[in-house]
Amino acid sequence: MPIRYGRLLTVFVGAVAISPPLAAQTAWACKADSLAGYNCAHYYNGTVTLTGELTGSVHQTRQVVATITGGRVTCKVSGSEVQTFEGPGMVAVVHDAAHVTGGGYSILVWCPEQPDDRPHRGTEAQIKIEKQRATNYATLEGKDAHEHPEADAANGVAGTETITWALKRT
Repeated sequence: MPIRYGRLLTVFVGAVAISPPLAAQTAWACKADSLAGYNCAHYYNGTVTLTGELTGSVHQTRQVVATITGGRVTCKVSGSEVQTFEGPGMVAVVHDAAHVTGGGYSILVWCPEQPDDRPHRGTEAQIKIEKQRATNYATLEGKDAHEHPEADAANGVAGTETITWALKRT
């Protein structure tokens, strides 16, 4: 009898030692919704900011600040072409892997274009942060600066867009 219990104990201890920690397996109960197949946004608080500027034959500025609290979004939109306003938005925070502490992720944010407007499902996100990596999903932070999508060198229009994000697990 002692040999059987010894082998059983060895097998049990070995299985526990090679399996991932239980906390990591159950830490993220992300859910499918109409924005993403694996949306973890309800775990996060923080901000995602898009700042854009066009210069040359035109001068336009625009800033969209999405404040996220437990997956709910309030957007503040300002710029040279619009009076400052706030409105509700939508967010998807997608983890590439389930049951792990870190890995690839994407963040998509929808904000209203004009006062009294609401973003709609099925439309393209205004802010896209894609193919990022985090050593720990508890903190998602970064910055991406790139050429403005409406820049047009042939017509003397230059510009940049900068996206910054800082989300922390609640």
